[in-house]
Amino acid sequence: MRYLAYHVSLFATVPSIVNAALNAGFFDQSHMTRHFIKTFGLTPTQWKMINIKR
Repeated sequence: MRYLAYHVSLFATVPSIVNAALNAGFFDQSHMTRHFIKTFGLTPTQWKMINIKR
């Protein structure tokens, strides 16, 4: 969960989901996406579209 919280904070500063995943300590984007969906019920892109563009 700590990695996901860090990843979410990276969305505002890192335009690439791949780079955000790697910077948050995940092995690759799919690794982070699996954990993200399990926790939030959305893909990172879906979450970003809902929460960052406000």
